Amino acid sequence: MEGKETNITKSEQKLLCLLWKEGAMSVMQITGKLEQDTGWSKQAVISFLKRMEAKGLVTYERRGRTRFYMPVHSEETVARRERSTFLQNFYQGRLGLMVSAMAQENALSREDIREIRKVLEELRPEGDAEES
Repeated sequence: MEGKETNITKSEQKLLCLLWKEGAMSVMQITGKLEQDTGWSKQAVISFLKRMEAKGLVTYERRGRTRFYMPVHSEETVARRERSTFLQNFYQGRLGLMVSAMAQENALSREDIREIRKVLEELRPEGDAEES
């Protein structure tokens, strides 16, 4: 996911999540799904989609006179890029710093700690001695 896109705003994320869930949609379909929750007008949706298209986040196909918008990238691809950007912007790209900060702020539950341990154990190469 390289090129012209930049960080994704909350509004863009909301639109992308809808498109990942529903598939290709017209402006009217998108507005219908989001208007009550967001208050976005048809014109607001069009503005978001134009900006997202310029960022390389969505594309469209014409069916008659109607444009049907769809995401350019999968949800996993976008999530991976956003995680990487967040980590780089706030923790110099170091996952250990982020986990340490969360642990110091008591943001990790016992279940979180178990899951982290499990992941680390799975990543440990076979034959590595247990560190003391």
